[in-house]
Amino acid sequence: MACLTADPIQAKAKRYPFLDELRGAAILMMIAYHLLYDGVVFAGWDIPVFSPPLSLWQDSIGALFILLSGCMCRLSRSNWRRGLRCLAAALAITAVTFFLVPTVADWFGVLHFLGCAMLLYPLFRPLLDRFPALPGAVCCFLLFWATYPVSLGKIGGLFWQANLPSFLYRNFLTAILGFPPHNFVSSDYYPLLPWIFLFFCGSLLGRILVGRGDRPALLRSRCRPLAFLGRHSFVIYLVHQPVLYGLFLLAAQ
Repeated sequence: MACLTADPIQAKAKRYPFLDELRGAAILMMIAYHLLYDGVVFAGWDIPVFSPPLSLWQDSIGALFILLSGCMCRLSRSNWRRGLRCLAAALAITAVTFFLVPTVADWFGVLHFLGCAMLLYPLFRPLLDRFPALPGAVCCFLLFWATYPVSLGKIGGLFWQANLPSFLYRNFLTAILGFPPHNFVSSDYYPLLPWIFLFFCGSLLGRILVGRGDRPALLRSRCRPLAFLGRHSFVIYLVHQPVLYGLFLLAAQ
């Protein structure tokens, strides 16, 4: 789950192996979580994947993908192309999951979010570039933290929260924004709020990376297998669930 045109420092795109390695670690954790999830859905395993700490683990994996994807927006030649590719794959996943398990179809998961965020990024980039990178990234993270509970009808952090008006939570379109109605169910759910702020945080951190991109430590691979997985994370994301599903079908026979 990953513009450079005018800036001289961006003229020559680089690969940063440590970013590939982080994506590789994230895809391994996602496969592990989906193994447990599929075990619950298809094999009846008694594992609390929908409640803490496993639900928080799932969110942390998604958060890492989103942060890295925001960072890679600074290195991509075409975020429009990346966004459309993610959305096409996401819609295919929705169709397949609706056909196989309609009660837990994936209506707006991490790929849906990433596709939308990549398409929105060129529109918001001029605004993001107005802010100093590090303070801007901190502000975006705080906004992410404050809007994290909006899907539950609240806004605020640890020490202060307020209830949001119920009229915000109306239909599928409001669910995309982060305000799902009571009957909305999705096996994977990453709405624009709060996750767009984490994506923008990654973008601002990516600006710091681009500015320091010639440092040898950033260009050295420390774990080639993880880097390989990270470079092919999009394909692995698409195929790992069908493979797991096939294995559960074989085990059931």
